[in-house]
Amino acid sequence: MTRILALGLTMVLVAGALPALAAAPAKTQGSRTTSFDVQGQVIAVEKGGFELSVQRVFRGKLARGAKLRVAEGTHTRFLRAGKPVKASELKSGAVVRVAGTVQGSGSQATYTASTVTLLK
Repeated sequence: MTRILALGLTMVLVAGALPALAAAPAKTQGSRTTSFDVQGQVIAVEKGGFELSVQRVFRGKLARGAKLRVAEGTHTRFLRAGKPVKASELKSGAVVRVAGTVQGSGSQATYTASTVTLLK
């Protein structure tokens, strides 16, 4: 009798917890935001961003030689020698240092620049 009562109580508790568990948002590994800081050569400039070949990694999980697409956000700042420049000064072949945020990981990662410093 005690076992049946304990089993019934357990079932009620589990049944009561199921709706709360179902409503909880699932955490995915790729949804967190981290930062990156790299130096590289611009391969191509496109509307809203550019493609970069990484030469040095200061922060983030990138490898030398990696190719990545960097998006320009509404607050992306472009600098040369610490002074603001126009985004139109960014050209293919330029060497830049890019700092920003990365959302996700692997091939699904989205890189958004907060600062693009033109070096050469």
